[in-house]
Amino acid sequence: MSTPNSRQGDALYIIIVRDSQANTLLKNWANKNRQEVHLANNKMSLYTQNSLSIFQVTWNNDWGNVTIWDTWNRRHVYLS
Repeated sequence: MSTPNSRQGDALYIIIVRDSQANTLLKNWANKNRQEVHLANNKMSLYTQNSLSIFQVTWNNDWGNVTIWDTWNRRHVYLS
């Protein structure tokens, strides 16, 4: 589910990257893909379903270090 306007209300997804350069990796990804996100250390909050889809397609770093939390359904998103 996505909100009609980005950054309205709570984040739909939280992406956590376990890496020493996580903040830099996430910031570079957000800038390169022109996504409106909120960054806090190794966590990135996404406000639209489209942002998650773009992340899944364009993330080119180690997937083993990535955790995606769906705040709406309160569960992890597992990628296969």
